[in-house]
Amino acid sequence: MEKVIKNMNFKPLLDRAEFERLDPPKEGTMVNIRVGDEVEVKLLNDNVARVSVARSVVPEPECLFKIFVQMSADVAIDKKYYDELAKPEDYFKNTPICRALVLHISTLIANMTTNSAIGPMVTAPAVQA
Repeated sequence: MEKVIKNMNFKPLLDRAEFERLDPPKEGTMVNIRVGDEVEVKLLNDNVARVSVARSVVPEPECLFKIFVQMSADVAIDKKYYDELAKPEDYFKNTPICRALVLHISTLIANMTTNSAIGPMVTAPAVQA
């Protein structure tokens, strides 16, 4: 299946970035921060697929902030091999394309949270299930 991607020339593009500031937690409250990723692959034409990665950061209980960042890249593909994929999202999760998108997303989240109550939030530069 290595032949799905024709070349690794792609440009990560920011689709959406949202930061919603929420109230601080009540004193003595334990806050867990849930990080989740979604990978979507959309065939644009016989030669190009758009790979999108969206990461959301949601605290439980809901406090401090909520973050959503989505980036995408248009990737040159070989349609013959692409059509053989059972689930394109699963294939692309393990490619340098998703790793590059998630790395950019992680950096953006760290920058967005630099001045937050908890300081810069460093999330894993790998797709989170």
